[in-house]
Amino acid sequence: PDLVVSIGGDGTVLKLSRVYQKYTPLILPLPCGRRTAFYEDICIEEYDEIVDRLEKGLFHIDILKRIMVKTSIGNYLALNEMELVSLERGRVSEYRVLIKSLGVDSTVKFYGDGLLIGSSPGSAAYNLSLKGPLIDYLLDTVFITPLNSVELNITPIVASFYSKIKVSSKGRNELYIDGERVGVVESFNEIVVEPSNLSFRIIRFNKSDYLKRIFSRRILVFER
Repeated sequence: PDLVVSIGGDGTVLKLSRVYQKYTPLILPLPCGRRTAFYEDICIEEYDEIVDRLEKGLFHIDILKRIMVKTSIGNYLALNEMELVSLERGRVSEYRVLIKSLGVDSTVKFYGDGLLIGSSPGSAAYNLSLKGPLIDYLLDTVFITPLNSVELNITPIVASFYSKIKVSSKGRNELYIDGERVGVVESFNEIVVEPSNLSFRIIRFNKSDYLKRIFSRRILVFER
């Protein structure tokens, strides 16, 4: 298809990213879900105008970059992030992260419950809940955010999107791609995360306040 309408929230858009791995049609997100924070930029009052705007070309396209995750159990494209979580709940595991890019060759080791690796669009999702950095979604970056690291001096890392990142762990880990469990990675099996040229294309009608859209939906509400 040339155009796919996503009726739901951010999770529905992520599901489309998992469906369209090798080819991406234009995606038009219509907010109708519990988690409409980042990918949807229109309100329900504008629905009557959508077809007219599409026919007249009154929109722009955000090209969002995805990462390729290569593992022993398969290869996957991720729009938000890949997540490794230790299978030994309540017991930390050791993780080794090698970052290779132009002029950079660094290795980080830490003990914790797992880690996230994702591109800039995913920084507004689970990464933000882990106190990771909120990154302008059009910047070419990749973030690495530990889950509950024992070492207090370990902070989230932001690297070039064009880096190659290799991850291994002494323990067995569950692997999640954009929130969906895809399998178990055995001990010492290496995972490679690298840039992909298979981008994801989102239709935008409005130039909205990115920060306001993200933070306004993460306000603590007390019910009476």
